[in-house]
Amino acid sequence: MDIGVLMLFQNHPNQAMDDYDMYKKELGICELVEPLGFDSVWAVEHHFTDYTLCPNPIEMLSYLAGKTERIKLGTGAIILPWHKDPLRTATDIAMLDNLCDRRLLLGIGRGIGRVEYDGFGVDMNESRGIFDEASEMVMDMLETGKAKKHDGKYFKQAARDIRPAPMGPYLDRTFVTCQSPETAELIAKKGMGMMVFAISPWKSRAEDCRLYREAFLEYQGREAPPVVANVFVMVDEDGDKATELAHKYMSDYWISALDHYEMDGSHFEGVKGYEFYAKSAGIMRDRSSGSMGDLYVNNQIFGTPKQCIEQMNTIQELAGPVTFNVSFSYAGLPYDTVKAQMKLFAEQCLPQLQAAPAGTLAQAS
Repeated sequence: MDIGVLMLFQNHPNQAMDDYDMYKKELGICELVEPLGFDSVWAVEHHFTDYTLCPNPIEMLSYLAGKTERIKLGTGAIILPWHKDPLRTATDIAMLDNLCDRRLLLGIGRGIGRVEYDGFGVDMNESRGIFDEASEMVMDMLETGKAKKHDGKYFKQAARDIRPAPMGPYLDRTFVTCQSPETAELIAKKGMGMMVFAISPWKSRAEDCRLYREAFLEYQGREAPPVVANVFVMVDEDGDKATELAHKYMSDYWISALDHYEMDGSHFEGVKGYEFYAKSAGIMRDRSSGSMGDLYVNNQIFGTPKQCIEQMNTIQELAGPVTFNVSFSYAGLPYDTVKAQMKLFAEQCLPQLQAAPAGTLAQAS
């Protein structure tokens, strides 16, 4: 199975620094991905807060395209409702794919951050409709190399050619972020891959994966591709040390995500397309922040190399065929520790995981 590295570019109070210095250190981590043998590197999109400082994943990956030769480059993900010109988005994607010799993996999503929606002046009630219209336009442009004349609810477009020409096909290397059962079926209808984040317990994540696979087979007439699973990792030869660090830094990351997304807020109530998040926020308000932090940590991967492989095998057993994107740098974890655990994972986990086809168990020796 493929194992990628998901980069966050988080400027966390645990190791606060100038944004410039943080970028240099995070780029140093990015540049370890290929020589250590990972299959891909991914960049998220977020704006306006310390939560993650990666406002333009295409620009970030264009930089990494010039620093790498082999690995794939993934957007994890471009949040389409924040991009008000689908033609510009499609053109930027085509440009990156040409620069990196068709190594692009395209992740797209809808986003849930009110601070970001308000910053771009986009009504969250319209996010589903904007995403659906924009994603259909972008994918058609990438597959055909042409922007058709379009007069839709949210976008108007004159007919134009995409130059440089896109390097299709894209459908089988495009993934949509998913955190709800409703989204899983919509992704299957579009014939795209699904990308999940380990926010809720894997039993519920696994149910979304099952729904996606069943719907994909029904709508597309073929088996779904492996789901991309994004997880945090803390690995050390000393399992107790890894557990201690995981509960410290993964919990601190969770607190930063809770703050950025206002996940326990009441603002999701009555917002069209965010019913799942309104329900989840109510559950979070009924539980202590400490118990929610522990629940989040237990969805991730931590321990000795053997324990990490066993935990990833458990996810495969629950969720079916998945490939993993792992994050090593988060919540101000010291960079010496980031590099050490990244190298340990590459030496003692990566070969076994890459040798096991998605959906099968890796050897945990």
